[in-house]
Amino acid sequence: MMEHIYPAFERGRIMKKELLWALRDYSYAALQIKYRDHADGIITGCRVRPEGGMLRIAPGMIKCADFIFLVTGEERVPYAPTGEYSSLRFCLREREELPDYTRYRTEFVLDGQLERGKNEIELCRFRLKAGAELRTEYKDFYDIQTEYDTINLADATWSSAGQNTLSKEVTDYFAHKVLECGKAADADVQFAYFLLQGREAADYRILTDYIRRRTGGDAGDGRMDTGTAFHRLEDILDGIRRGTSAYRPDRTDGERRMIVWD
Repeated sequence: MMEHIYPAFERGRIMKKELLWALRDYSYAALQIKYRDHADGIITGCRVRPEGGMLRIAPGMIKCADFIFLVTGEERVPYAPTGEYSSLRFCLREREELPDYTRYRTEFVLDGQLERGKNEIELCRFRLKAGAELRTEYKDFYDIQTEYDTINLADATWSSAGQNTLSKEVTDYFAHKVLECGKAADADVQFAYFLLQGREAADYRILTDYIRRRTGGDAGDGRMDTGTAFHRLEDILDGIRRGTSAYRPDRTDGERRMIVWD
């Protein structure tokens, strides 16, 4: 038999230490259980904005080394133009188990290392030239991967069930561009709504299944990486704007199904 204790938050009630422990254990365990099957990466938030020579990192949640870290306040990291690629990463530096608690030491790091090391989560990368301003306002979807002077989110490490996925900002931007297009098919509009309604990044299995169905690929092939997925979305958006179908020409009308997500 299991026992569950939930404090009564009422005026005049005294919060005993047992109730505080129960509250602590519940809030901690809830996050760990909810994201138990997620890959290491950004779960929500951690939006990056440049301002006055600083990269401002908004609060959010990051899973790293199978632990959920809460970034509860805004963090700032200085940056400067180098002409070379720089990568902004969340790094777990040390895990120390003590008798009363486990201590984690983490930091945000900006350097020229583009390959993620162990227990590192990439937030963005960029290549800033001297005299230029780093920007986050994109001209179009393809502009997210512009080589110079642009915050590139296409390679950011985002978490979804079982594997990494594309940045929430990237898929939201794609969805907005689809909805701006009057030629978008109903299935594309529905998928755009699906992307926008979620508070977290899209499940990569759903994202890649949409891409394969839309481009005529094999829905059973699980080898598509996030870089390829970004470029496939770019191609799909271009096709929607031109009013061309991306379905396989040999697929019959009966095989073309509208996909609906609850």
